[in-house]
Amino acid sequence: LTKRNRDLWGLCPFHQEDSPSFKVNPQMQSWYCFGCERSGDVFTFVELIEKTDKRGALQMLAERAGVELKKLSPEQKERADVRKRVLDMLKLAAQYYEYVLWKMPAGEPGRRLLESRHVGEETARRFQLGYAPAGRGFAEYLRAKKRSLVDAQEAGLMRRDGTDFFAERLVVPIRDERGQVLAFTARTVRQDEQRKYINSPDVITGHQFGVTNAVAPSGTALTDEQVRLLKRVTDELLLVFDADRAGRDAARKAAVTAAQHGMRTRLATVPEGKDPDEFLRAGGAEALARWKELVDRAPSAIDAVIEWLAAGLNPSNPNQVEAVGGQIREYIRQFPPTLHETYAELAERKTGISRHLLLNDPEPAARVKPGTNGSGARAPRPAGKKMTPSRYLVQLLAVRPVALEQLRSRITADELDEDDRGIFVRMLGSYERGGAGGLEADLNGYPPEEQDLIRRAWAAPPPNVDDEVAVELAQRIRLEHMKGMHGGIIRELSEAERGRDTERVARLESQARELGRAITDMERRG
Repeated sequence: LTKRNRDLWGLCPFHQEDSPSFKVNPQMQSWYCFGCERSGDVFTFVELIEKTDKRGALQMLAERAGVELKKLSPEQKERADVRKRVLDMLKLAAQYYEYVLWKMPAGEPGRRLLESRHVGEETARRFQLGYAPAGRGFAEYLRAKKRSLVDAQEAGLMRRDGTDFFAERLVVPIRDERGQVLAFTARTVRQDEQRKYINSPDVITGHQFGVTNAVAPSGTALTDEQVRLLKRVTDELLLVFDADRAGRDAARKAAVTAAQHGMRTRLATVPEGKDPDEFLRAGGAEALARWKELVDRAPSAIDAVIEWLAAGLNPSNPNQVEAVGGQIREYIRQFPPTLHETYAELAERKTGISRHLLLNDPEPAARVKPGTNGSGARAPRPAGKKMTPSRYLVQLLAVRPVALEQLRSRITADELDEDDRGIFVRMLGSYERGGAGGLEADLNGYPPEEQDLIRRAWAAPPPNVDDEVAVELAQRIRLEHMKGMHGGIIRELSEAERGRDTERVARLESQARELGRAITDMERRG
């Protein structure tokens, strides 16, 4: 967080953004994001960040502050004790399975399976792989250690008859971010076993070949909790799923989940229908180099998904354009709203489908009243605009006319969102003519949707209404406008370079440098 005047500003942890819109007000002990519109206090923040409830947030904050909370009830204490016993049992089981795999004759089937998959002992030990033999070996081990078989049953490790739940399987511990064993998954070593209960070997193989910054989702989908944990160590994910339809569906969903937590995603597609495990093994001595080349070429996930959805598109076929455009539109809408415009622009460049079609639902056919020729104008659609910084500034100006003095030299109508420019100009004119009461005096002459917007702002004013917020909003809007202009120049520059138009390239490079310096200066001033 960076201090600006009385407040602190930073990038919002709850959505992806390039410019800080997350504001903390120390005096009010509150926070608000102008991008995703989430708000709250310190307890709400911890709940959202840690994905916990109020009690969990309170416990975390109390521990950090060294404050002891009220003691647990007998029922709560019993549940906590059971959890501790289960976790202790899981840790003990992991040690037992690993010992069997490497030190006992009964672990031979597991060792053969690892050998057939070319997984070395060093890599296997790094993951604490183990083997659960047939029979009641684990029960006998627990009796020798004077440990409760009931705890093993509650942990899901043993059946009631004392046989091992994972009998004749290679066992893989599943851990939390602290390395604590939470569960197991396992793969059968028997060819006649229908339930293979497989944990994909891709990650383990990756580590064996030197690709150590890899993790597996342990399931068919990347979850919010997993992304939250990954967010602690990186802002970018490289997704590697199988190249079949199920793998593509998983990649599409994972990209959305990651974006909702402010993470960027790229997508590596393993060629020739292989999975990462097969790809690395087939590479031989060049495996790591081939993998690096694959990673370096990986496009952004949204790029890849748009290509999938638009495969075979005939731009001259309106039915295809509408169908593909609808699929892309529905996919884009799953992402945070701040990304919609950017992704629609990308899709327009890649497919030729209008950005308007990708951002808006198709207009319904006009309904003709009986007895008319259907030539009447359609009534305006109700405003459903998201609360952008531009719209927030308009609402703030509606309830705080005195902020106009602070805004005159800091913002122009052209820098606002297109939908807000007209109302902004009209409001300025009203205040110029009639002072603070000018807006109310002129309101009946405004378009109906603008009247509705202003009256709603009067009835429910936006939070944090003061001159300082108005100035900060204006600065942010101007900065985003400048970045948009810079992006447009860069796109023109790419076209000029492809066309080998040296004069235009030189002119655009100069414009891009000048605007880039202005953006940097503005960001530095905060």
